[in-house]
Amino acid sequence: MFALTMSLVQKSALYVEQLNQWPPRANWERWTAKKGRIWRKASGDPLGPVPDFVQKNWVILLAALDNDLRSIKSNRKLSRALLELVALADEACAGVGVTLFDNVDRQTRSFYRRARQQLRPGVDGSSLCVEIDKSRSRVLPKQHTPSKGLTVRSLSHHLALCCADEILPFWESVITYSQSKESMNLLIIPWPEVIKPIQFGPVPEVVHGVKNMPESFGFFSYRPQARRTEVPDITAKRLGRFVERVRALHLAARETIGRIDGIVFPELSLTASEFASLRDEETLSQCFIVAGIASESKDGSTFGTNIVQFDIPGHDLLKQSKHHCWKLDGPQIRQYSLGSRLNPERDWWEHINLSNRKLNFVSMLPWLVMSTVICEDLARPDPVGDLLRAVGPNLVIALLMDGPQIKERWSARYAATLAEDPGSSVLCVTSIGMSRLSRPVGGPDRSRIIGLWKDAESPVPTEIELPSGSDGIVLSLSVRWKTEWTADGREDDGATGYPLLSGVHPVKLPGRGEE
Repeated sequence: MFALTMSLVQKSALYVEQLNQWPPRANWERWTAKKGRIWRKASGDPLGPVPDFVQKNWVILLAALDNDLRSIKSNRKLSRALLELVALADEACAGVGVTLFDNVDRQTRSFYRRARQQLRPGVDGSSLCVEIDKSRSRVLPKQHTPSKGLTVRSLSHHLALCCADEILPFWESVITYSQSKESMNLLIIPWPEVIKPIQFGPVPEVVHGVKNMPESFGFFSYRPQARRTEVPDITAKRLGRFVERVRALHLAARETIGRIDGIVFPELSLTASEFASLRDEETLSQCFIVAGIASESKDGSTFGTNIVQFDIPGHDLLKQSKHHCWKLDGPQIRQYSLGSRLNPERDWWEHINLSNRKLNFVSMLPWLVMSTVICEDLARPDPVGDLLRAVGPNLVIALLMDGPQIKERWSARYAATLAEDPGSSVLCVTSIGMSRLSRPVGGPDRSRIIGLWKDAESPVPTEIELPSGSDGIVLSLSVRWKTEWTADGREDDGATGYPLLSGVHPVKLPGRGEE
């Protein structure tokens, strides 16, 4: 019902005019909340009667099926019926998609379980709709209601209309995490510590990809390891040393803060074998791992890899590809001192495959739905941006291969946009190696600013600096519960969680002195 009625509301834009004469009845907020609960309980019996307040509005909608969409605005009775059905469906679905089963009655618990089952991703992504095919429209759980401006997204607290598009949303409900947590500690490991120009290079002959680009364009690839060839026994030793360093840093972080919930690596920071070795490490089995995975395009016959992998204990591995190629132009090539590898008089496109377009939403706690994006995906409004704004995840982690994350950079600007609308908190992370490779245009060296945090509560972004001699940063996040309001005057009773940065703790490997 929500998908159908909200689509009509959006296409006709009737809400812009009708809200000037709202509400249609006294005690609108209490009435919709009460009726929504009644509808939710009634839905437990698929063959049972439809509540009369739904049936009444449905009859009005059926009578207008042959009308032109442009006529809806002028039909006061139909407009009111549509807005009522949107609000009622939204209230009936309060709490779907989040890991929240405590303190609810048996019927509501059953409703949540059926919603979770329906959301379970298939090959074509997720949707709460049963009757409407995903290729036409989707409905997903929603975390934030915009507090500024007026859009169709301002009309709902709990449900998001996601029109069929080129990107597939996947909703993952994780029930392995404690329901009582009101904080989260993330260990940021901004590796690689060193990136060399030799790791960048042109792709000589492109077999897969656009082959008729003009002479002013080229394709480049990034090698995650400076070594061109790997001997098996050397590779095994290197992996062992890598895992040992991460394990030691994780232990140092635990000794500093007490509990580590997740580990975050930047874009293109690990190989698939390095990530797999971390998944197999028993001491890390209690925390999730988010990392950018890289492989090179050696001769143009295969694409390189630039994806994010998300490992959650007790859950299937989540993968998500980048949605936009990195384009290195002359100023960037000079900024990163790559002129000996790539001609700065040409523009160079990252040689990766963009065909697998999806976006993961991970519901981890009652106050936390998380999404990860890769570099340019944060800046471009499509195809990711519109979906992020519709769902409004509480936390967006942007993995970057970029220079210092200072307040004046592009990442701060786009993080602030998401923090303002829909209200998401945004964490941007780059590697210390890439940040060091970036030459400052003027002024002091800021290369140790490896992260940036922006939330809806703070007026300006917070720069996250890796102190000299440190190897990682632990960020402590706490939740602030706030009340949000829809444009038709309904509140959510303080049920919206805002992750806030409440602590920054540098950690270093044992035995390491100051640089």
